Amino acid sequence: MAIQYIDDDFVRVRREPLSRSKARVTLAFGDAIETLGTSDDGKYTRVRVHGYFDGPFEGWIKGAPPLRDTGVLKFSMVDVQQGDGLVLETPEGKVVLIDGGDNKLFARHLAQRFRHRQTSEQAPLEVDAILVTHGDADHFDGLNDIRRSETLTGDRLRKRLFIHPRRVFHNGLVKRPGRVPEKERLGPTVEKDGRLYVTQLVDDPSTVPAAERNRPFGRWVETLEHWRQRGPIELRRLAVGMDEAELFDFLAAEDIQVELQGPFAEEVQQDGDTVQGLRFFKKPKKTAELHLEQGDERAGSPSVAHTINGHSVALRLTYGNVRLNLTGDLNHESMDLMFDQLGPEQLEAEVVKAPHHGSSDFDFKSLEAMRPVVTIISSGDESAAKEHIHPRATLMAAIGKSMRQKTGIVFCTELAAFFKTKKECHTRQDLAAFFKEHRDRTFTGEELRQLFTGQRRVGDPAGVFFGFERSNFGIVHLRTDGQRVLVFTHSGKAGLNEAYRFMVDDDHQVTFASRVTTR
Repeated sequence: MAIQYIDDDFVRVRREPLSRSKARVTLAFGDAIETLGTSDDGKYTRVRVHGYFDGPFEGWIKGAPPLRDTGVLKFSMVDVQQGDGLVLETPEGKVVLIDGGDNKLFARHLAQRFRHRQTSEQAPLEVDAILVTHGDADHFDGLNDIRRSETLTGDRLRKRLFIHPRRVFHNGLVKRPGRVPEKERLGPTVEKDGRLYVTQLVDDPSTVPAAERNRPFGRWVETLEHWRQRGPIELRRLAVGMDEAELFDFLAAEDIQVELQGPFAEEVQQDGDTVQGLRFFKKPKKTAELHLEQGDERAGSPSVAHTINGHSVALRLTYGNVRLNLTGDLNHESMDLMFDQLGPEQLEAEVVKAPHHGSSDFDFKSLEAMRPVVTIISSGDESAAKEHIHPRATLMAAIGKSMRQKTGIVFCTELAAFFKTKKECHTRQDLAAFFKEHRDRTFTGEELRQLFTGQRRVGDPAGVFFGFERSNFGIVHLRTDGQRVLVFTHSGKAGLNEAYRFMVDDDHQVTFASRVTTR
């Protein structure tokens, strides 16, 4: 039987055997199945589900599910705590990774997502492109964990993933160690018309001497060298004005168009030669209305953080009538530049990834020009050291005001996560200290059982805590065939999703469905 794809919003599949099965798997718009027949009473369709975690499995769907012959575009924003980690799968199965966080979470998601591929050193997952929007560790250091996962053994084998990226795109900037002075931390600079420009823009970060790379970039170069043993990798820095049709020809083959919206390289003179440079952005003044500031003059000092964020690789991806803006960590100064260079009509999109995890450092007129129907924010709790109060209240309010119509959708990975409570817990050391403190007391068997299982406290031993466990990470999914869009998250309850569906016509007019359906 030929593989077909779910053409409903959600469909539940009962595992075999049908007569006793209570376990159900929920499939979504665009998931791949084969139909194998019907039950004896004709009430169920027997199917084989493809692309599912451990591999294909067989089950039953009530009735005859609506099916389509072509796949859909799948986009997922993965909860990586502080950072970005996104996955794009094309209708024909090409894979593009966009950033990767700074910890194991993105690698773990990918290992689970592509476990059915059964990857190995000899048969890695071919990733058509990795796009590193910019060189902050929370956007790419987690990609190194994909390489590290190859060494896992024992019961952690399921967390292994072998890949070979065919292309790696980035903005060309390589960070130096923190001890390097601010103005030199991105390499050589020159001045032009009173502005400072970074001029060392590289395609291959390994061309920057090892001593000049910071630790995340050192690890990244090692990872790229490791993957290059499996085959060639095209390494390219990107900037507006480059030939998108040539760079992204592997997507154009499926009628997926890409328009670069940043960074903006400019010609400058250095040692008598004309070279490409990126503006050294400045630290903005602190004001609650930064997003309303006009013009590009900044009173602050040159800032590495604002420069590398502001020069994120930004792009608009178009599939059919549906447009998706990926904004990296763009900030107020770079968004202002983008607006001036491209104009508002080139910024409009149905789906927008909010810049910089919902930072307050954004430009409202640019956000307003995007006129999103759906805005998604990558933000999550990790540690106090990495807390930046994302998303900011001013950004959330601005998103609401920038929406194309009165019905709009804002998803945040942090808010889509689910935590469940744990019983009060005691460490072995806590219990030992407690019994030492109460050595003259006699405990009943029931009291001991309750103490060791954490059902209630006996006395008030030090170290007792009330715990929470994250049982569901806040992943935001979007699927489209170029007209129909389904966007959804999961919840702590199996089969329960927050989901919305709408249609986009040839004039980019949007019509929402009154509800999504679950068969």
